[in-house]
Amino acid sequence: MALGILSVSVAAQTLPTLTPRQLAVNQLVNASRILAYYSIADDGPGHISVRDPSSPGDTFLITGGDSAPGQVRPADIAVVRINDSVVVGAALGGFAAPTRPAEVFIHSSIYQRFPNTTVNSIAYYRPEQLIPYSIYPAYVANATSGEASNNASSFLPTTQSVAFLGPHAAPIFNLFDSEPNATTAAVDNAVKGFALSVKFGPQGTSVSTIQDANGFRPLVLMRNDGATTAGLTVPEVVFRLMQAVKNARILSNSLATALIGGTTISSSSSAQIQFLPSTATQTSDNYLRSWLVWMSSIEAGINEDQTRNPAAWAGASGGSSSSSDPDSSSSGAASTFVSRLDLVQRVTHLTASVMVSACMLVAM
Repeated sequence: MALGILSVSVAAQTLPTLTPRQLAVNQLVNASRILAYYSIADDGPGHISVRDPSSPGDTFLITGGDSAPGQVRPADIAVVRINDSVVVGAALGGFAAPTRPAEVFIHSSIYQRFPNTTVNSIAYYRPEQLIPYSIYPAYVANATSGEASNNASSFLPTTQSVAFLGPHAAPIFNLFDSEPNATTAAVDNAVKGFALSVKFGPQGTSVSTIQDANGFRPLVLMRNDGATTAGLTVPEVVFRLMQAVKNARILSNSLATALIGGTTISSSSSAQIQFLPSTATQTSDNYLRSWLVWMSSIEAGINEDQTRNPAAWAGASGGSSSSSDPDSSSSGAASTFVSRLDLVQRVTHLTASVMVSACMLVAM
């Protein structure tokens, strides 16, 4: 199947015409703003990416390094080569090449390690709720395997929404294991990026191995830094990060409740945390309904930003635009870079399904 223009009509309601790359840019902009709106991403480092639908084996799209997550626009989406992490330009015609994020190696290394049937989108952020689960000294020292352990610092699923973790504790990447004298916890070169990618599982591992002791891991905690999550689509990755933060809140509240009640969490069967049973863990995420709700939360902010900064949305600045460029913002798709609630309400889940599947389009 060749890449082409995406257009959907439902009950006389025609959705905007989009190329797969334009759709991917739209999703990254929405995802970054959603994570900022719900305080998952703050004003510090953090970025989300997706394989380039135009060339999924060679390049990926990523939110650029100049804008805070809550202010990302189409002009901020960069195209990066997977094999050397070099920015080759802006995702859309009419914009200058965005600044490369310092920790772009997180993304390029993971994309190199796994096929697009396992990892098609990646997000790295620093939600404060997850960091405590990366800094328990005893657990950090034993976090190299995928084996679950029922101790107070294990990051295991507590509800069905976090079942994507599988029955094993989330691995912890400790940069200081290999670089004890490192001056930063940032994954700012290819060597560190490769070391992090190993935590997600053996090279080429399939999503179906999530239940295995040495299988794929969709979430890796990073000591003193944050977390990286991977998945098949942008909405799925956002869902996983949002639910992981909720899981951290539940775990923290459970520990606090136990302490208030005078209970000491230990390895004894009577004082263990009751994580989700392994039989209830699975890889599927029911994220479409959540994605639609989250998009409605950011619509007003996007509309206001479009009014204040039309050039950053319409491709009128930062370089010359070519009318022959199918991915140029000036090709008539400028107005599609919003999560238009009126459209979403009319086509509901069909809209989301199309958005999700289009990111998976590859030339065949």
